Amino acid sequence: MSDDKTSADAGLLVEGNLLACGAGMSDQHRQDVKNAFHFATLAADKVLDIEKDGKAWYDKFLDAMRDVGFTTPKRSFEMETSTELSVTLGAVAVRVIGAAGSALLGGTAVGELAKKAFDKLTTVESDTRIVHHKKKSKDRGVVGMAACVETAKGDVVMVMSCVQSTAPNIDDDVLGVQFKLDKSDYYAGQAVLTLNSFVYEKVRATIEEKLGVRSVENVLQYDI
Repeated sequence: MSDDKTSADAGLLVEGNLLACGAGMSDQHRQDVKNAFHFATLAADKVLDIEKDGKAWYDKFLDAMRDVGFTTPKRSFEMETSTELSVTLGAVAVRVIGAAGSALLGGTAVGELAKKAFDKLTTVESDTRIVHHKKKSKDRGVVGMAACVETAKGDVVMVMSCVQSTAPNIDDDVLGVQFKLDKSDYYAGQAVLTLNSFVYEKVRATIEEKLGVRSVENVLQYDI
């Protein structure tokens, strides 16, 4: 495994879901996380429509991540109610990651990483339209978002959020992140995942082979 460390935070738009990777991760760990996230997204998309059943999709995604070497010590998917006059799905997804990351690692680093990646999307909208292709005919908002860091001990930790709410379509809202909840009910899922590198090494080649050119063509990476 390469011990070279990445020098910058990065946001990756993977099949319409957002993954933020923190600086200081090894090159190999960042590549493994990106490919595992991509593989799990495709595995869930193949059998379920995230727009119709966000919880089932979310569960399938997490099951796929577990199968390739991520443990999930904490996961949930529950109905909540927005008490704010106007809050977007994207903002809620960032908040979910921030709360879970703070509880796990302390501090605000994970939440801030997710917010940086989310905010930067507005500057790459023309590119996200090429990558993202599932939002044209949907009648509800779904946001899938994750932030991943490598600790000082070399542990790779990911915090995932999935937020779903019935909402009107907004044609120029590429990711569906601008849907406003306006004191409505929504479902919020969160999960904490840790990478077991020993297990992932056994499936790395298979995942890379299955992804093929999609690992490049269907992923947009940008510095944040």
